[in-house]
Amino acid sequence: MRSLGWLVLAIVAVYGCAAAALLLRRRIGGRAGAVAGWGFVATTFACPLLIPAASSGLRAGAAFFSADVMFKLVDIFRRRSRSGWDATLRQNLWFLVPFPAFSAVDPDHKRRLRRPENPWPQVGRIVGGTAGCLLAVLVLTTLTRLGPVRSSFVLNHAAMLLTFVVAIESISRVICGLERLAGFDTTPGIRNAYLSRTVAEFWQRYNDRVHTWLYRNVFMPSGGRRSPARSILLVFLVSGLFHEVAFTVAASRLTGYQLALFAIQGPAALASGPLERLARRGGLTGRITAHGATILFLAVTSVLFFDGMSRIFPFVYSARSPLR
Repeated sequence: MRSLGWLVLAIVAVYGCAAAALLLRRRIGGRAGAVAGWGFVATTFACPLLIPAASSGLRAGAAFFSADVMFKLVDIFRRRSRSGWDATLRQNLWFLVPFPAFSAVDPDHKRRLRRPENPWPQVGRIVGGTAGCLLAVLVLTTLTRLGPVRSSFVLNHAAMLLTFVVAIESISRVICGLERLAGFDTTPGIRNAYLSRTVAEFWQRYNDRVHTWLYRNVFMPSGGRRSPARSILLVFLVSGLFHEVAFTVAASRLTGYQLALFAIQGPAALASGPLERLARRGGLTGRITAHGATILFLAVTSVLFFDGMSRIFPFVYSARSPLR
């Protein structure tokens, strides 16, 4: 209970800083208001540090709220600098509500279903997604007890990666089901990412909501389709920085692995054209080759990502990681 108290304190601090950022930026004009507002935006990411370092899982949970709030504040401030305050303080505060999850681009978070829909498909999506997530956890904990998996990092990583894919796709569907039952017109944030034939396609399918935020707030302002290579590399750099800060806050250790991961993904996404053409024109063999090469590349480079996960949740790996 005491640990949960720290989590509640951190989350309250996150939203308190967000409200202060909005209020100061709105009430104080000019450079002073900008400095004060952006200062509180940066502080939201430090709020999980209120939780003791030993509770890394709770820090990770608080970092989820910090990231969601910071994405939304950046979107609000960017619109404010372009067209003035086109929404009331109350509307901006309502935008900060973390539901739908990571719907961080205004006015996307306001999209409602045009008419009520049959709730049972969404109930099925929630039940099926919950079962898939529980199954993934059960399979992972079972496999990591086996001798060959405990002694082989390759087998351990393969088992963890497979169960992670099932879990994250399942969670995405549970969240979407809840959102649609609440009347929001949303789709799953992760859309069968395992079907991706190129790295670029993978990052379009994986966490579509953050992808939209990066497109609106990083890709387009940095040149967009006029200079796509520069803009794409900048998108991956910003994403890498966000991940590096979040993992550092949660695990209380800076490794640089998250930044390195996204630094690799950017050039790979830019080089996805030949694989896409192979998948389109090479028939079944071309599709299998493109898909296999993409999965292999993501599986190998994801070792960087899951090193951070294992520092927060030690059960992820039972075998010794080569990065330790």
